Amino acid sequence: MKKRLTTLFMLIFFNINFCLASNDLPKQGDLISGSYQVHIDGLAGKGLLRSIPLPAGEWIVVSAWDRPSVNNALAGNRIQPVSLREMVLAQVNKSNQLVAAIFFTTNLESHAYRWDPNYCNDVNDNFIYSNQYGTDLWQQRCTNIMATGYLQSSTPGQNKVREFYNSKGIKFDSNALRVQTSEYDHRGNILRFDLFYFPSAYGLENPSVGNSTMSPWFKTNYKQDPKKVKFIEGLQKWADEYSNLQNKYFGGSDKPVDKIDLYKFSN
Repeated sequence: MKKRLTTLFMLIFFNINFCLASNDLPKQGDLISGSYQVHIDGLAGKGLLRSIPLPAGEWIVVSAWDRPSVNNALAGNRIQPVSLREMVLAQVNKSNQLVAAIFFTTNLESHAYRWDPNYCNDVNDNFIYSNQYGTDLWQQRCTNIMATGYLQSSTPGQNKVREFYNSKGIKFDSNALRVQTSEYDHRGNILRFDLFYFPSAYGLENPSVGNSTMSPWFKTNYKQDPKKVKFIEGLQKWADEYSNLQNKYFGGSDKPVDKIDLYKFSN
């Protein structure tokens, strides 16, 4: 089930190339820093639904769109779909190299909606790291890390991201480490946050491979190199720290979002 839902989200990311109209939808090229706030319409006007912490630095909006959810978890369920917002963000260094990229999905409204009850209970065989934080069936939270390809297919969504990078002269690797932090509840609230790290930005090898099992960062391969082991151990700690911060604002806290840096590593 986990693999099916993961595939669903990645297909959405790589194939959707349309936007539903929204007054507050960020535009391509906009810069965001600190956090991204999601607001919801209420009787007293717009209220804060949640703040999404963003690691420090300026993030470029590569793509943003709204869409209705698709309830694949319970076939035939007629519960009203939840409106979702999805965004692709990128951060580059002084050499115009892609240091990290983000893809997230968050709800824009909150009402009873059942997501996959096994969303955080299954463990992908390729996960380098997985933590479910002891969450229960209808209030799930998880963090997963795995080696993955990046923009290796010619789908409309990937083409759009590649075209933007190329137009700005942004250099990027074809492989990455994906840190995935997710949370959802039975009220229809959901946040799926994929952060792509590129080891080459830290002076570590990250060759282009078509199959992630051939990557030196695959779950068994990285253990052969002490530097990579150190990198992964630090990344795991960072991922848990970020998940805790994400959880803090998932319920709509209006307090200023605590700062968190991108993962730092030195040889």
